[in-house]
Amino acid sequence: MSHSHAFQRRQMLLALGAICASGCSSPLFLAQSPDVGEFEKLVEEEDATKFVGDLAATWGDRYMKIEGVALVTQLNGTGSNPPPSPLLEQLKKEMQTHEVRGSRDALASKDTAMVMVGGYIPPGAQKGDTFDLRISTPPRSRTESLRAGWVMPARLRQVVIIDNSLHSGNVAGIGQGEVLVDALFNPTGDETGETRGRVIGGGVVMEPRRFGLGIYDEHTSVRTSAMIGAAINDRFHHYDRGEQSGVAKPLRDNQVELALHHRYKHNFNRYKYVLLNIAVGETPAERSVRLLKLDRMLHEPITAQRAAIRLEAIGHDAVPILRKGVASSDPEVRFYAAEAMAYLDEPSAAEPLYNAARVERAFRWRAMTALAAMEHAAAQDALIKLLDSPSSETRYGAFRALRVSDPSDPLVSGQVLGKSFGYHTIGSKADPVIHFSKSMRPEIVVFGHGQRIDPPAFLFAGKEIMIKAVDREKLKVSSFKPGKETENVFCAPTVDDLIHAIVELGGGYQEVLIAIQAAKNGGYLDARVEVGALPSPTRSYHREDDSTVAESRYHVTDQIPAMFEDQLDEMQADKPTDDLLDAPNIDAPEPTEEGWFAKMKGWF
Repeated sequence: MSHSHAFQRRQMLLALGAICASGCSSPLFLAQSPDVGEFEKLVEEEDATKFVGDLAATWGDRYMKIEGVALVTQLNGTGSNPPPSPLLEQLKKEMQTHEVRGSRDALASKDTAMVMVGGYIPPGAQKGDTFDLRISTPPRSRTESLRAGWVMPARLRQVVIIDNSLHSGNVAGIGQGEVLVDALFNPTGDETGETRGRVIGGGVVMEPRRFGLGIYDEHTSVRTSAMIGAAINDRFHHYDRGEQSGVAKPLRDNQVELALHHRYKHNFNRYKYVLLNIAVGETPAERSVRLLKLDRMLHEPITAQRAAIRLEAIGHDAVPILRKGVASSDPEVRFYAAEAMAYLDEPSAAEPLYNAARVERAFRWRAMTALAAMEHAAAQDALIKLLDSPSSETRYGAFRALRVSDPSDPLVSGQVLGKSFGYHTIGSKADPVIHFSKSMRPEIVVFGHGQRIDPPAFLFAGKEIMIKAVDREKLKVSSFKPGKETENVFCAPTVDDLIHAIVELGGGYQEVLIAIQAAKNGGYLDARVEVGALPSPTRSYHREDDSTVAESRYHVTDQIPAMFEDQLDEMQADKPTDDLLDAPNIDAPEPTEEGWFAKMKGWF
């Protein structure tokens, strides 16, 4: 820039400062809405800034589908001997790898079944993280039910079809655990519900997911790569072996590798949007001018979300503007400003986020995710207050957010029963609820202490456990196992005592679920029984008055964060499109969206 141009810029900034000091009489900075043309010009001027997203696109930012084959055992006569197929040959190889003795007899037994195993590893996942597994029998299988089965260790890989050729990657995950058939959660009577199911948290990530930025061809250069890295590292740091360092690492002229910042561990997509909205090569004077424009955009509901993301990308210099947004009378402006402040760990974000989660269903999951990202005690207090909400999904969402933010907190740490599921009792002022999870971790959360069960004539907890009334104050829980003497446990007619009695007799998560559902259906239990009640991402916020500016031009796409996702739920699952190498490769053909198992259906 020449000296004359620099002087003119300084004069312009001084004039702008004088205007604002005298009350900001220009409509651009007034609280009232500018006309459409003026507003469009404002947005275009702010968009003229060079952002990371103008120069590069993210890679490694989708769920990675991985698949394998495994043997399910402990089926009690409902399994089958698998017919010859490529899938069976793959299973035999797997069994040889695990040195399974008597593999031929094991495969022929009706107590076992061959199954297909799949799962989705989220972007940014680290080695040792867990994920849910989808279990299903292959075509032509004669298996009647997978209920009460146990999946033997299975190695899972990314498998794609490229140019009609099968390609598989390294072992990305290992999976095993108890099968919970779909019929347990949705007892419709459909036979397929007995031959499909899930293992909650049964997968373990074996290698970390890499992710980063691929610089567009027209911008490829070492200078651009370095500028992007510098801009991101000026905003985000992390600690590696006790040393502070930036999250961005330029690898070459067209690629920057990124590390996940801890505050966004459970909201990768938010992190991605913020990174792409970091300005590159912006001077302090240019940023000051842009902050004024973002201030105006934040107070317009149609651009508030995008403005909040860009203010969050600027960091703590944007907090004064976001605080004004939190004080807005408009619920959208107030929410988006508070959400951005939460990821900057500003305590004043907690109260408006609490109100948003309590009142507006469309903002609920985002509000609780943002509260979980905060380290300030105000966020924990807000989530604790939500445990008293009459809404089941709000209550359980708050519990999950609290547990994600600090699993060791005595309020939510609970206990592990039967070495198979988490059990938690939470005090709540609202009506009693018993919640069973379907994702992340098998856990039962009882909201409300001392819940009673009216002593039943009899109930079953699976095929081997029966519950009967002895009198008004005592239950008899009996276990009937072939070839063994009947075992009996006596307990008080409370939910807590009954759950512990079932576990003492060898029952697990599904036996407790069956017993509680039967008690509710039989009228012996007053509490609500909920399964997988998570805040939904499908709800939209409906503004009272229509805007004259096209909202779609300023819309920020939202995807549900990992904390509330259930990739095995077809309503939530995204189709993963990462290529086999999980890194940018412009010349590589696009992989098919169908997985290996979908392709194999034609092989049977």
